Amino acid sequence: MSRKEVIAFVVLLILSLLPNALVMCLAADVATAGQRLGYALTTLALYGFGLMLFHRRAYLYIVSLGFLFSAYELLHVVLRGTTTTMLCLYVLLKTPPELLWQMVSPHIGWLIGGVAVWVLYYVAAHYLVAREWIGSWRWRLPVAAVCLALFMLSPVSVCPTHVMSQLSRLGAMAIHIEKTQPEQRAFTYGIQPNDSKADETVMVVLGETTYEQWQALGYRDSLAIAFDSVYAGSPVCGVAMPMLLTRATAQNKGPFFTERSLIRAFDEAGFYTAWLSNYGYHDHLLMRIADNCRYLTYQPGVADTVLLEGFREAMLQPAQRHLVVMTTQGGRNLQTFGDTPYLLRQLTDSLRVTHMPAMLIYAGLPNISLSNGHQELRMPLIVWANPNYRYRHRPLIRCLNEQRTARVTADYLFHTLLYMNDIACPQRDDERALGNKQMVPADTIRYLDENLHTRVWVP
Repeated sequence: MSRKEVIAFVVLLILSLLPNALVMCLAADVATAGQRLGYALTTLALYGFGLMLFHRRAYLYIVSLGFLFSAYELLHVVLRGTTTTMLCLYVLLKTPPELLWQMVSPHIGWLIGGVAVWVLYYVAAHYLVAREWIGSWRWRLPVAAVCLALFMLSPVSVCPTHVMSQLSRLGAMAIHIEKTQPEQRAFTYGIQPNDSKADETVMVVLGETTYEQWQALGYRDSLAIAFDSVYAGSPVCGVAMPMLLTRATAQNKGPFFTERSLIRAFDEAGFYTAWLSNYGYHDHLLMRIADNCRYLTYQPGVADTVLLEGFREAMLQPAQRHLVVMTTQGGRNLQTFGDTPYLLRQLTDSLRVTHMPAMLIYAGLPNISLSNGHQELRMPLIVWANPNYRYRHRPLIRCLNEQRTARVTADYLFHTLLYMNDIACPQRDDERALGNKQMVPADTIRYLDENLHTRVWVP
């Protein structure tokens, strides 16, 4: 190689390694000396293998293709302080285009600059680096074999392969959901309908509202019982929500794939079931739950209060007992933040004057933000009951009041709703049912982190 080509090649090679070096220095999950050493060796093995396998110019072309993934990894490190996580990618893929643009637009200058650097890199590689091997195959092949072995044996995932591996995990999860669909559809709770019980309405409202947001709203109702220490099963609403309505937990995700949701249990018990949503349209995790309903409506993008019309229509359906599940955007953005208390007041006003016993449970699930590293699992949970329900279930209401400060996890809701509505099945666990004197508070809070690994929550 000429001196000019050597300088150009070395500079371009350093630029290709720069994103990995920045991640290694800035990411909180690559903080110890051992983690950094492992990350550095894995990076060198990855890039060394490619350098031994391709011509110098072709190698730089291929490296430049990874800049997009490396740029995303760097943005994640800057915004959230860690390397790319699976659930952050999930949130990004599920974000509506208009909201995605709001997040990207402040960084448009960096995006344009990144594209410019990419083009300059490609042009420099094309004109300044020859299409020749780095050396003889006699020493390139052994070095390539060593690099490949080191990379394959390393437990560390480096950018840009890190981002690609997380995307592949998301794809594998979606495929697994489709493969287990027949088994899940064949599942039954074996519940016998109880037609002798009088009319009753159960309303469940779910939305993205953190505990801090809920406290700031100052929502008050004399018929509402608020619980102080409830923790979600994941920092991502789209993952935590199925853990409210299925038997899946952070320790055991299996029931989500093999069993049908709480809605199916109520359906077998003789309830007319309805699902109303402006959240999670075409979301694999939520569609798997919602398709069990007799009445189903999706209205993506509308305000939470628009769902009130669907509630009224569902309640007009001739049935003794109703279960209505409403999944909302909640406090997803400031424009809809104030809709939550108004929505609840409209629902409770309707249920307050009805002749039948009626209850409403509101659970506000947290959601990770792409703009900061804050992560919170504490969530609001209230149980509201109208006078008719309170009179019929006086012991239950007393017990709920006594358990307001008990520490529980979101998966208690599944068992709580079965217990409160006297739905008996082998899957029900009364030790995790609010309102039951046998309820045992959670001694340890476990949750799924942003890579769907089980972790212990330390506030």
